[in-house]
Amino acid sequence: MSDPTLPRSRKDKGVEMPFLAHLEELRWRLLKSIAAIALGAVLCLIYAKEITQLLTYPYQNAVLSLETAGEASPLGALQGMADRWLKSAAAVLEPLTTPLAADSAAAQTWALPPHRRLQALRPTTYLMLSMQIALMGGLVLALPVVFYQFWRFVAPGLLPSERRLVLPIVALSLACFLIGALFAYAVVLPTGLLFFLSMEPQGMTSQWAVEEYISFVLWLLLGFGVVFELPVLALFLSRMGLINAALLRRMRRYAIVAIFIVSAILTPSPDPFSQALMAVPLMGLYEISILICRFGGRNRAAPAPA
Repeated sequence: MSDPTLPRSRKDKGVEMPFLAHLEELRWRLLKSIAAIALGAVLCLIYAKEITQLLTYPYQNAVLSLETAGEASPLGALQGMADRWLKSAAAVLEPLTTPLAADSAAAQTWALPPHRRLQALRPTTYLMLSMQIALMGGLVLALPVVFYQFWRFVAPGLLPSERRLVLPIVALSLACFLIGALFAYAVVLPTGLLFFLSMEPQGMTSQWAVEEYISFVLWLLLGFGVVFELPVLALFLSRMGLINAALLRRMRRYAIVAIFIVSAILTPSPDPFSQALMAVPLMGLYEISILICRFGGRNRAAPAPA
């Protein structure tokens, strides 16, 4: 028979209640994140057509670059694509003194050949496409809230000096994700599209399914945004004293193998070219993480004796 004088309620409060309170806090953090994603999804659903045009712009640019080059040469098409990007940026900055002529020129510029146009294969294609864009776009718009809720959830397990890093790490996480997505959109996606299009034989009709193309682009942007969080993760773990620059240097050869495995998982296309486009920047980020651990880390693994 148990002793009634034992502080059973205090024991329960010390073990069970904090765990339940921890689960309750996790539930509210998830609900707030889901609410932010839903709000962002509604906003992206309203502008689904504009987002679709933005996502198909690299494909149109790649097709016109190859058509202008007159040959299936990725190098020549890359130069044409760069010229087209510069002209597009100049057109945005230049005042529209003759809007009618500008619209006519733009219509002629973006007239894709019939055998290169994206196509819908099912009646519900654009409905499902809008839903996919809304979900992914809502997640991107809600990233500040998601990152903040995540770091606030792990903050109670940190030291007081480390809790002050929550807001800087949230801002850095958001910046790294956006840089990764922008790098994929401006560099990786145009290069990959030129490579894929240049591999097609001359005179062959190649009409890609629009839902597969948009899905490919969205997962590519999301994958690069995630892998560009590596420096943030390295900074956090180094401040926790779990890793340091020497450990990352010793693990470099194993990290390279892991990088190619992660690239094979995160790239939406299983071809080696797409995997290499992700693996090379990721190896650069690994080296940047070593520098971050060297100059921004803290060695808590071996505290000085009292």
